[in-house]
Amino acid sequence: MSNNLAQRIEQTSRCGSKSKANGFFDGSESAVNISQVFVSQQEAEQALAYFTLQAKQIESEPCEIYSDIQAQENVFTLTLHIQFCCEVEAVLFQMKM
Repeated sequence: MSNNLAQRIEQTSRCGSKSKANGFFDGSESAVNISQVFVSQQEAEQALAYFTLQAKQIESEPCEIYSDIQAQENVFTLTLHIQFCCEVEAVLFQMKM
């Protein structure tokens, strides 16, 4: 994936990289959701491959990855949901991005 493409990837997630008041992760926020628009299906597929590789490098147990690429008026929207086994892995994934 080109640096330009990687720079355009914007991540949103319901799992913020915040710790609980007691300083420990409780595992309740172990999912990451990403939605990004690309100008070509090839770029969307490259981004999916990139995110998948990054998730696989972090996982201690197999994570569940659900993805969808939808074509809409000359753009392609990648929607990705990654369910890690624990909150720490989700935070590590976010830090890599």
